Amino acid sequence: MHRHGMVFEELAIEVMAELPTDEARREVLELIELVGADPWAWPDVRDPGSVEEIREAFGARCWFQYTPHNGAIEVREIGWAD
Repeated sequence: MHRHGMVFEELAIEVMAELPTDEARREVLELIELVGADPWAWPDVRDPGSVEEIREAFGARCWFQYTPHNGAIEVREIGWAD
C-alpha cells in the first residue's frame, strides 16, 4: 500500500485492516503523517550493529515502527492498545 511519501509493509496493512474503528485508523494515519513531516525526530530503536535504521513513534493508543528513506517512510509494523 502506498500513500504520498509512505510505503506500508504487508504486516502493517493487515493491522490497519483489523483496527476496531475508523477512528482508530484515522489516529494511526495522523501519527504516520506527523512522523512523515520529520522522520528523524523519533527515536532510533535498531539493534546494536544493525545497518538498517528503525525508528518508533507513539500516539495516544497506537505506535508504529518505520524506516526513513529519502523523504519517505516505510511503515514496518503498527500496534494498537484498546
